[in-house]
Amino acid sequence: MNTNDNNCDKTTIKVQVSDAYRDIIIDWSKEYSDIKKEMFRQVAEFTGISIEKTMYISFSKPPVGNDVYPENPFVGRADDRASLLIEKSYPGSEEIPQGYYRTCTKQDYRDKFFRDGDCFALNTKMGMYPSLDGFSVQYRLVHKDLIDETECDQWFCHHISNKAYLTKQAKITNSNIESYLRDQPRPNVRNRIYDDELHAVVSTREREIHADLDIGQYFNSYCSFSHDEMFRTIRPRIYWPNRG
Repeated sequence: MNTNDNNCDKTTIKVQVSDAYRDIIIDWSKEYSDIKKEMFRQVAEFTGISIEKTMYISFSKPPVGNDVYPENPFVGRADDRASLLIEKSYPGSEEIPQGYYRTCTKQDYRDKFFRDGDCFALNTKMGMYPSLDGFSVQYRLVHKDLIDETECDQWFCHHISNKAYLTKQAKITNSNIESYLRDQPRPNVRNRIYDDELHAVVSTREREIHADLDIGQYFNSYCSFSHDEMFRTIRPRIYWPNRG
């Protein structure tokens, strides 16, 4: 089905990891804050990762129609993909800021982004807080029509989109490792400007922690297409894709 039925209060999209699927039901009769909570809850049930660890869910897909911003708040230019970022911490309201300059409403989400039957492949990106005392998770959902069958790119990594990898990530985030981390020596980042120098110190210590706990392959350094989110630099591949 290519379009939503305006008389229907629900849209069903699919989230996929390897051969595992989960239907995510969006109930448009609810307030936006409740829609968002339900989306985070359903994705968490699928991944096995606590909602508390999740920062945001991002979606990318082919545009609905030919409109661009401002008519379509999810598409910046004619040759662009449609993008949507849903942050867990953002207050729920009918009008929701989208990106740095866009605003959209619940009706925009329904009419101009999601379509019943949309299928998204999941990348789960793990990271550490700059204080290095805890983990966070970001879900990146990429529409199947945008994914090359064999090659990774900046939008999607095949290596981390498998159930065994996701299960290991869930085990890490749901463990007591954070208690261990709080007892370890860490750079002091409180009340400091997070500049290149501090970033280098934190990154070095982060890699040491990953090596000590043998968990580095489940973070951003896993794939050669992985990049540093803040400084936009390509990270070297430390672990081979077939490492368990």
